[in-house]
Amino acid sequence: MAEHDRNPFAQDQLKREAADWFLKMQEPDAEQRHRPAFDQWLARGAMHRAAYNRIANLYLTSENVDWINLPPAQPVRGTMRRTTFAIIGLAMLVSFLVWKLMFSPMGTSGPELAASPAPGRDMVAAQLVTRLGEIRAVRLADGSRLTLDTDTLVTVDFRKAMRMLRVEHGRARFDVAHEPRPFIVDAGESEVVAHGTTFDVSVLERDTVHVHLLRGSVEVRRSELASGRRGPALAWLRPGEGVSIADRDPAAVPVKPVREAVADWPSGSVDFKAATLGDVVRMANRYSATKIRLGDRQMAAIPVSGVFRVTDADKLATSLALLLNLQLARKPGEVVLMIPGK
Repeated sequence: MAEHDRNPFAQDQLKREAADWFLKMQEPDAEQRHRPAFDQWLARGAMHRAAYNRIANLYLTSENVDWINLPPAQPVRGTMRRTTFAIIGLAMLVSFLVWKLMFSPMGTSGPELAASPAPGRDMVAAQLVTRLGEIRAVRLADGSRLTLDTDTLVTVDFRKAMRMLRVEHGRARFDVAHEPRPFIVDAGESEVVAHGTTFDVSVLERDTVHVHLLRGSVEVRRSELASGRRGPALAWLRPGEGVSIADRDPAAVPVKPVREAVADWPSGSVDFKAATLGDVVRMANRYSATKIRLGDRQMAAIPVSGVFRVTDADKLATSLALLLNLQLARKPGEVVLMIPGK
């Protein structure tokens, strides 16, 4: 990575370079004149790609603003009255929080948190779900942290002897807290046994489970057999590795490195390196009812690098059109990217 990528005082220079490249890439003959040098500049690091995207997004959000005919500023009225109401509301909120701390039972949690077993009870189960386009982080009662990707359903079943979870569909990240009870995530016909770790479990395609380890170690094995015996081990993962298991195939599949973009999904902004337009579009279409469609199948192979927010299909399509010099057409329920002249 270039030295000035780590220098906070170089940010203004990076912004100027990004703005300069943005203007160059708007020229009619930009692909012929500037594309090779532009790709080299983007490849210098994630900060370059992020700086360029910030300039592009600023342009997209400001191009519809009529800066000349802005409405006049409105006078401020009732400032003292609003301040009084705000103080009263704040006092009521503080009083409520104090009451909760003093009189609510300790160790309980809201409906979005999995509770610990209460005295005399064997277990407490809960279901956590996200809507289309939603990414949600949840703290579990044992201190573990669970992040649910879009359109995901996870069952949390904390028992006295073990912590059992199941990914019904979608994708979830598990940041596991240390404690004596085993932490086991079930998905499809397989399960993941965590050993103080952070990992993703995905059920995005029918009958196929993907496991990606970020930190620690995990054992991937078949679920408990009908006889009650432990299922056979399939793989042990090291950080940065992943494995895909098909329910219909009982054999272990090869462990392989996982692309860095997969690790970024909880932020909603993904740093794509050496990716293709098809990769970006496929990921974005999981988050939105409005789908991005390519006007030509061959466009899926167009190389793409940059940091993109994949949770807003319309803005992403507009950024891709500007970045790759593509045409954009909006239709009901979809945004179509097309090669100019085709």
